[in-house]
Amino acid sequence: MTKQQSVPDESAGNRMEGRWSGHAQSTSGPDAKLLARLAELERENARLQIALSTACTGCDDLLTVTALNEDLRTAFTALERSRAAHADSERRLRAILDSATGHAILTLSPAGRVTSWNPGAVRILGWTEEEARGQPVDILFPPEEVAAGVPDALRVRALAEGRVQEERAFRRRDGAAVWGALTILPLQGDEEGFLWILHDRSDERRMEEAIADARRRATDILDSIDEALVALDCDYRVIYQNRRAEQLDHQSLSAMRGRRLWEVWPQIAGSDLEALCRKTMTERQPTSIEKRFDGEGTTLWLEIRYLPTAEGVGCFFRDITMRKRAEEEARASHERAVKILESISDAFYAVDHDWRFTYINRKAEQLWGRSRDTLLGRCLWEAFPNALGSESLEAQKQAVREGREMTIEVMSPVLGDWVEVSIYPNADGLSVYFRDITARRQAQQALLQAKESAEAADLAKGKFLAAASHDLRQPLQALLLFVDVLKPYVQGSQGTNALMHLGRGLDALKELLDSLLDMSRLDAGVVQPNIETVPVAPLFEHIAASYRPVAAAKGLELHVSSCSAAARTDRTLLTRMVRNLVENALRYTESGRIDIECRRAGGRLLIEVRDTGIGIPPDHLERIWEEFHQVGNPERDRNRGLGLGLAIVRRLSQLLNHPVDVQSTPGQGTSFVIALPLGRSIEAPATAAEAATTGRGRFAVVVDDDAIVLLGLETIFREWGYEVLVAGSAQKAVEGLSRMGRRPDLIVADYRLREGQFGTDAVARIRALYGDPGKPPVPGLILTGETGPDCERDAAAHGLGIIHKPVTPRQLSHALGELLGGT
Repeated sequence: MTKQQSVPDESAGNRMEGRWSGHAQSTSGPDAKLLARLAELERENARLQIALSTACTGCDDLLTVTALNEDLRTAFTALERSRAAHADSERRLRAILDSATGHAILTLSPAGRVTSWNPGAVRILGWTEEEARGQPVDILFPPEEVAAGVPDALRVRALAEGRVQEERAFRRRDGAAVWGALTILPLQGDEEGFLWILHDRSDERRMEEAIADARRRATDILDSIDEALVALDCDYRVIYQNRRAEQLDHQSLSAMRGRRLWEVWPQIAGSDLEALCRKTMTERQPTSIEKRFDGEGTTLWLEIRYLPTAEGVGCFFRDITMRKRAEEEARASHERAVKILESISDAFYAVDHDWRFTYINRKAEQLWGRSRDTLLGRCLWEAFPNALGSESLEAQKQAVREGREMTIEVMSPVLGDWVEVSIYPNADGLSVYFRDITARRQAQQALLQAKESAEAADLAKGKFLAAASHDLRQPLQALLLFVDVLKPYVQGSQGTNALMHLGRGLDALKELLDSLLDMSRLDAGVVQPNIETVPVAPLFEHIAASYRPVAAAKGLELHVSSCSAAARTDRTLLTRMVRNLVENALRYTESGRIDIECRRAGGRLLIEVRDTGIGIPPDHLERIWEEFHQVGNPERDRNRGLGLGLAIVRRLSQLLNHPVDVQSTPGQGTSFVIALPLGRSIEAPATAAEAATTGRGRFAVVVDDDAIVLLGLETIFREWGYEVLVAGSAQKAVEGLSRMGRRPDLIVADYRLREGQFGTDAVARIRALYGDPGKPPVPGLILTGETGPDCERDAAAHGLGIIHKPVTPRQLSHALGELLGGT
């Protein structure tokens, strides 16, 4: 061997050194020691080569080099075999990891970053190996757990305990949750870090939750049933009881589980209950029994049923104490009912669905004159053939068909007398009570005759009231008019005083007549309210105009507030209520003021009349609503009124459903408040000016069939400066107008004229004479003593005003002013 042949190529040695060193960097374990030895030999060989290149002094050195090269080749061959075995081991391990798709297997660096990621991790967690490598393991945890430091805590536990195993939820790449069983192992040897093995148990978890949910539902169902349930295995040991059983035996399931039935309830041992339970267990057939248990002052009835089950026997217990008590009460009730039916004065019998007698009481025996022993079990019409086709039997059949109770009064086909029959269908057939009412029928007949007489008398009363209302008002109306006509013609203080007292007397008579007739009409129920939306402002203006002069004459201030609201009420009846309250305040107030106000409260409109008068003592607050009751007027001074004003207010309040509240302090004053339903506010028409007492040459037509009233009206109209045409009928008015040829400025007519004629017809005939489409109809006013609603409806239908007799000249003047609108 030459020198050049025995020395390896230096560059080749360097390449080999790099190859091994590179391999050494990628290996570990036993190969690492071999690589280290090989590296040492290579370094020694390199030194020898350097020495030989400078000088080769002997063959001993060549032998040494040769030996070293041989050792090197041997070591290299061993290394190659080791690397092949290691590569094969890595291939097998990779194959195992790649095939374990049911597990996510990954390794982490000590800092918790992913260093390897198997296909199972790709499938289970969603990230590819390229996406996951280098990522912190925090990506597998929900943000809140990352914030709480859960991943770091798991690594610390793994280092401390050497192994961590637990189940928890992990997060996939798409945000979905994965339930997994996790095992964490710290890596051993030169390569530090952690091995994570995650088994996907999501399907198992869902199945376990479904099973647990099914068990919960089954338990809830068993706990919700009314029966107590105790389940036994084949050895009669308790394996389950529901909530109702726990309430019944006052023992928890944990205290009972595993114990035999008679160990839990020693009283069952050797009893019929144990025998039935064993029979169900051995014969696999259901058994049941009702058992009574007596305790200290208590009695408990249980219905016990044993049912065979796959595990053994199910024992069902139902508390039937209430049912047993009900049965006992039903039996006692039946006995009481029999005693009652035997003692009542009514005859009673019961039939089944085939119309056969099932019960007959003693009274029925007596009325029929037949023994019930001979009737029970027989068909009704077989026992009493006369009943066939009778009204009583047909009514009983109808009650059965319609399933409803009936009570009738018929002539009994059996007794031949009047009977009242009460029929009651029931589940068992029919129950019938009947009694002899012959005497009562006779009394009813007498009562009917008396009722007819009373109705005739009431009709006569109504006619009398209507006649009295009209006939009493007519002469009074004439007197009122003539008193006013006489004023300019009476000279001297004595005559003036006499005329003044006459006027006051007539005013008092008018007030008394109005009040009495109003009370009679309200008590008779003939007043029918006309409910409409009524603005309150015109009502207040009318009250102020009427009573402010009266208040001023007494030195009182009458203050009327403005009110833009409207109410749902009867205009005329509400006005009467407020007027009566104001008149009451004027009578009982000597100094101070009277206030009339309105306000909204709680969805209603309140009208208040308040004074500073003498007040009402507390013990009189209810009595003031009585007729003729007056506070502080024992002498019955007529100047203080009649005591009917508040009684009329109370009746009108009830008629209109407008409650009136009163509050009073003796010596300080009184407040009356009327509560009305609110109406939709409407634009109030301008109030017409009151007509001047001078007619300024206007032409008035007056129609009345009472000569005295007609004369009084003619006189007062002429005194006011009107030209007047008076007539006793519509025909005469038409004839007179035809002669005069002048269109009237207004028409005043009584409502009820002679020969069945009406004042509204008279106005219509006069208007027809002067009908002009371009002009409004002639204004008309009905002046009447009628107080019924027919007159008001008729006048409203013709667009006429209405004023009721007796009317004072001032009231008539005011009505004319509203009618003519101040023209």
